Amino acid sequence: MAVMGGAKQKKAFSDMLKSARIGIREAQYEVGLMYANGIGVAQDLELAINWIRQAAERRLPAAQYLLGTRYASGVGVEKDQHKAFAWYMQAAEQGHSKAYFKLGKLYSTPHQDLSVELYVKAAELGLADAQLALASELANGNVLEQDFPQALHWYRKAASQGVPAAQCALANMYANGQGVEQNLEEALLWYRKAAHQNHAAAQVAMEFIDASGNGRSKVSNHVRPKQSAAERRRDSERWAQSGDLGDADARYHLGLMYDLGICVEADPIQAEAWYLLAAKQDDLRAQLAVAKIYENRQDEAALAWYHKAAEQGSLEAQFALGRIYSSGSCAVQDVFLGMSWYVKAGEGGDSRSLVTLGNLFGGGLEHIASACFKRAAEDGVAQAQFILSQQYLTGKGVEKDIQKAIHWCQRAADQGHVQAQSALGGHYLSGDGVARNVALALSLLQNAAEQGDVKAQWNLSSVYMRGEDGIKKDLKQAFVWCQKAADQGFAAAQSSLGVLFARMKNTEQAFLWWLKAAEQGDPEAQYNLAMLYAKGQGMERSMGLAFHWFAAAAAQGVPGAQSRLALMYATGDGVALDPIEAHKWFVLAEEGGDGPSKANRARSESQLDTAQVVEAQRRAMEWVQVRSVH
Repeated sequence: MAVMGGAKQKKAFSDMLKSARIGIREAQYEVGLMYANGIGVAQDLELAINWIRQAAERRLPAAQYLLGTRYASGVGVEKDQHKAFAWYMQAAEQGHSKAYFKLGKLYSTPHQDLSVELYVKAAELGLADAQLALASELANGNVLEQDFPQALHWYRKAASQGVPAAQCALANMYANGQGVEQNLEEALLWYRKAAHQNHAAAQVAMEFIDASGNGRSKVSNHVRPKQSAAERRRDSERWAQSGDLGDADARYHLGLMYDLGICVEADPIQAEAWYLLAAKQDDLRAQLAVAKIYENRQDEAALAWYHKAAEQGSLEAQFALGRIYSSGSCAVQDVFLGMSWYVKAGEGGDSRSLVTLGNLFGGGLEHIASACFKRAAEDGVAQAQFILSQQYLTGKGVEKDIQKAIHWCQRAADQGHVQAQSALGGHYLSGDGVARNVALALSLLQNAAEQGDVKAQWNLSSVYMRGEDGIKKDLKQAFVWCQKAADQGFAAAQSSLGVLFARMKNTEQAFLWWLKAAEQGDPEAQYNLAMLYAKGQGMERSMGLAFHWFAAAAAQGVPGAQSRLALMYATGDGVALDPIEAHKWFVLAEEGGDGPSKANRARSESQLDTAQVVEAQRRAMEWVQVRSVH
């Protein structure tokens, strides 16, 4: 049974539950996660699904995506691929890149054309897994027409985000001259990057290139000429002779040759046969290769081979066992056993396991999470560096330290981590923790925005909108980037896009974008939407709907909305007359800096008796206290 946590976590759960019960979808989602993980409350998967479903029905993309994963895996609900598809689709419609990728995976076999279309969308949004999948489709030509240059393009995108499988595949293309002129120097560069992340095929490919004399010369850095067909055939024959004589190393290399198409035509059946022979001779590399083949088929036999490799100390195998047992991807699920393998690999220094443990412990054991992320960050893992930077920024699990936050964000950005580049650009734009440098901010934001990062697109739009510090004002560029961020479901951008359309006197489009943003909880959009309903601009006047959106914005601390809400309670326009509630909101609006509320509060106070004024002030104080928790 999950540990409920201490008094602080219980209080956090209680406060979050209050917000969830009044319909705040983000709070409903968080409550669902708390029930799922047993944070501040006894673990209850049924209640977890119930709250997550409520948030999903209120169109929160993260909740829709999570609910889709539950139906896809059967965790907490009866497994139902059609419902999984429906929820993934709703999340994808709002620009959730992981939902696009999941849709592609879910329907990759029966609906391959749809699968590729979804991979394209997710890849264009910058999701590395989707970029890798799309590149593989283009390289193999199973559904799309084979296109090596395009495959190279997408492999490079994913490789630049640090995906070892993409780095190895990119190296293979350079090694074999597929879609690009053969360049073994470049191949070795990418093999090394993948090998540094413990990618076995990349490590051995480097050895193979050196052993066969096709890599860099021992006395020269120039690439040797491409082998002739006869030379490649002789190399393969030499390896085959050794393999036939029972040499495990030769058998592994033969598997690798047929797997990667080095010196021979690629043949997965032959590759598997040679790998299997070597694996039975306890060749660690072959055991990993066989295990991956079985895992790709979701065959339980993968576990046996990963166990054999793990017993030989392979961190990659230990990490894989953690992943498989935790997810149940090979029909065997044991979350606790999965955790133990992650811990074992993490103790051995496996960066991916440390990041995974950091994420798992992040739901309440922040200090442990931070320790995991720090070790992985020091090992050069860009994702861990970025997460650690955010922890130092917020003080989650570590002492708040803006300089350390900038340091780790810079480390991750230097490796091409898109979110880190976006965050670092934001720091240079605001001058938070660094000397303000708009030109540098623009460069970082432009790079991240072009790779689909919504926050970068939004900040870039703001830079062009203002046109400050030597950056020329460009409303066209501002609109373009604002639209891109809005199309991905970024609420602040949707709200600003509504403002832009309103300035162009296009109330219909302004309404549509404000509604999208308001439903995601953007307070500015909620206030603007309420004003449209109150004035009847471009639509039928509705004080009931105006009250709904003024209340939503007021609950988030917008003084103008609090003032309007107070007036509605005071006059009974759109809501039942309630002078005490009106006075409460006048008090809050005045404290928030709303000018007219000062006189309105004084007028309201003169019309109430002492007990009513005290009650209104008590309600206002209670609202402030609840809000301070969040």
